[in-house]
Amino acid sequence: MNIKRVLSLVLALVLLLGAFAACSGGSGSSSASTGGSASTGETGGETGGETGGESAETPAGDGKVDGEGYTANFLYLVAQEGADQQKVNEAVDALAMEEINMHVNMIPMTFGTYSSQLSVMLASNEALDMFPAYASSFATYIESQYIVNLADYLDYLQGTVEVFGEDANCGYIGDFLVGFSQMKERGYPTGLVVRKDIFDELGFKIEDFNVRPSDYSSFDQITELFAAVKEAHPEMICLDGTGVIANGAPLSYTDNLGDDFGVLENYGQTTTITNYFESEQFKKFCEIGKQWYDAGYSSQDIAVNQDSGETKLRAGNAFSFICYVKPNTNIEKLAQTGYEVEVIYMGDAAKSTNAVNSAMFVMANAAEDKVKAAQFMNWTYTSGGFNDLINWGVEGVDWVLDDQGLAAYPDGVDATSVGYHNDFGWIYPNQFAGHPWTGNPVDIWDQYRVYNSEMAKSMAFGFTFNSTPVANEEAQLVNVENEYLKDLSAGVVDDLDAKIQEFNDALYAAGLQKVMDEKQAQLDAWLAEQG
Repeated sequence: MNIKRVLSLVLALVLLLGAFAACSGGSGSSSASTGGSASTGETGGETGGETGGESAETPAGDGKVDGEGYTANFLYLVAQEGADQQKVNEAVDALAMEEINMHVNMIPMTFGTYSSQLSVMLASNEALDMFPAYASSFATYIESQYIVNLADYLDYLQGTVEVFGEDANCGYIGDFLVGFSQMKERGYPTGLVVRKDIFDELGFKIEDFNVRPSDYSSFDQITELFAAVKEAHPEMICLDGTGVIANGAPLSYTDNLGDDFGVLENYGQTTTITNYFESEQFKKFCEIGKQWYDAGYSSQDIAVNQDSGETKLRAGNAFSFICYVKPNTNIEKLAQTGYEVEVIYMGDAAKSTNAVNSAMFVMANAAEDKVKAAQFMNWTYTSGGFNDLINWGVEGVDWVLDDQGLAAYPDGVDATSVGYHNDFGWIYPNQFAGHPWTGNPVDIWDQYRVYNSEMAKSMAFGFTFNSTPVANEEAQLVNVENEYLKDLSAGVVDDLDAKIQEFNDALYAAGLQKVMDEKQAQLDAWLAEQG
């Protein structure tokens, strides 16, 4: 039997059992007194499936997990190692001992050190049970036997499967279950984040904007906004940071099937692989980028900028930046920039496999006891207390519950003095099981659930491209993209048409057609399997 069908059967059984439990009036959610997890429905415990916030104490459905004192080594990403990092490590260890009788060895890493340090750990087979991995590395990790096929451990991951629902299928490459994603948005719409004070000063309102790629003239609304900002504040850069429309377009406006080299256009509402960089849409977006650059609206360094739009806005001389947006982007960017912002959407969102599995938590082959490692992984997805700890720190020290049941700084503590604070829920197992940060609506996780459920779904949702057969070509294509894409997207070239043609010629010379053909063959086989 196909292993993905097994997963579907497991999921159906779990949901059925959950329905019976709900009818009997039982509640499996952890209480705030045992780690501060959110109770289902009260503080947004809804997840990708029908129910969420379930305790990890019964991941296999047959009694409380007894980890027998096993030590799970958990690598995760942090903004920086704060003064309270050791307190968090100790609190996670204590919570895991209480709930699943396991110790936890926390391995925090910053984004700057992650790649180099993880490579060394994997190559030397250092003690490691669970870590975040990015899609570009999946094939290498499988071929090098660095990670475990989680399909062999589904009996111990039922709580996680329930959290994800059908999205759990996106973790497969063929019959190899690479891992599980994070609970977050399932699509990447592009948006313009603008300073609210200037936006309001000039008399603009969000409802005045209706920017859609189906009508390229609608982007003139953004141009007119920039013109007004430039006139009122000539010293200000209207658009800054690293984002422009065209370089993020394959992920936002297509299903890029894991990379930009052969996509399903129109938000994945087709099954025919095409070269996006030859499309009318790509050319139009490049023309818009050039229009803004030539008019002096975008930073003259935008093609080589290393600082993010958030960094530029915080510095005080930028009006806006482009990024992928989601329901609480305005709250997130306020915390990151210090400015209240408005968000202008520049298109819709589409649910694609890549939006789910671009980053996943995986089990390392170095895990000493893989059953216990799977039980630990299940706990990380179903324990609200755990997710609060790694995101917000120790309750009562780094954060407290406010009157609305949201996480907030304690009296006398702020962003400059807190000992531990990440706000990285999007790269942690299940932020939906924990508490949202103050400033968000109390039902923000429910808003995410609705947001995800209302997205158009790519016709290839659930399919993951295995790039191993064309790994050499993929590497060459990345080099070509790095050479051309940012300049074209930002509009810093003289002859746009000629440069787009040169870009495409270089892509085909690097093996683009071979990659596209391989993608089409794999997609066709997958579609046939789905019936």
